Amino acid sequence: MLSSIYSNEITSFLKLRKTIVCEQSFKHDTATLTSLDTFLTDQCYCENDLSEEVIDAWKKTLSGKSKTRKEKILSARNFIKYLNGMGGHSFLPDVPKVKSDYIPYIFSDEEILSLIHHADNLEIKSLSLCSPYLAVKIPMVLRILYGCGTRLTETLALQRKDIDFNNGTIFLRKTKFSKERLIPVHDSLLVILERYCLTLGIMLSPDAFLFPGRNPDRPFTSRQMAFWFEELLRITNIGKVNKEPRARGASLHCLRHLFVLKSMQQLEAAGHSVDMNDLLLPAYLGHECLLDTDKYMRFSGALVPESLEAFEAFTTGIIPDVEAPYEEE
Repeated sequence: MLSSIYSNEITSFLKLRKTIVCEQSFKHDTATLTSLDTFLTDQCYCENDLSEEVIDAWKKTLSGKSKTRKEKILSARNFIKYLNGMGGHSFLPDVPKVKSDYIPYIFSDEEILSLIHHADNLEIKSLSLCSPYLAVKIPMVLRILYGCGTRLTETLALQRKDIDFNNGTIFLRKTKFSKERLIPVHDSLLVILERYCLTLGIMLSPDAFLFPGRNPDRPFTSRQMAFWFEELLRITNIGKVNKEPRARGASLHCLRHLFVLKSMQQLEAAGHSVDMNDLLLPAYLGHECLLDTDKYMRFSGALVPESLEAFEAFTTGIIPDVEAPYEEE
């Protein structure tokens, strides 16, 4: 419940945001502005405009990684722009500079085979306490993440109607930035997907979730999948030793980075040079710009030097070096 002097303005702003941004962005804005409202209430702030001092004090309360704090400040900036657009003179904070030094874990072919093998043979105790068909859901999710490069959340949100076996495609509806995508699927993966749907008994149920949770009306959650993936990493002892500086270790999201790398390697091996006339990868991944795809190629050049050189040649003159990132709205 909002209680600060700006409660009405925050409520109106959030109603407007709900109509123009995706659900994930709206939830983020709501959480951020609720925290700002609580801070202003605790400070008994009653000024007509937000001062530099009170904004700086609120910024000091922000937790999380630098990127997370930046996103919270961006949400506050958008609200302040809204206030000033109605005649206010509130202080507009600068966007903090954030340079990501994250290096994803790059799975080897042997590690991928090991993960899939142990996922196919995962021993699950107390099945009565788990969601149904857990033993087949986990390896199916992994195969889609590895074979299609999809995000975990958009994969778990898939329904039976999103799989077109005749045309060999997957339709991603619930995606980041609300960018719906139709992506091709390899024939070998389609065969496994068909067997999977038959096993779950959902082949003729278009609205059924591809990965149902304990309640079939809700999908399997990202947290649950991450838990079982950690178990697979423990069993296979992958990503637990010899971590590089700034590397966060193996995770499900690293499969998306690996997909980008494998895609670049296949294109180059086939003699299909990637250039400005063939920007298929950013569109396939659902990225808004080349800068987003660039982030997915941040891996150790010692691991795959030929792919790093190919990507650097591809981005020369396309992605400029800038001191401050563009502001996200």
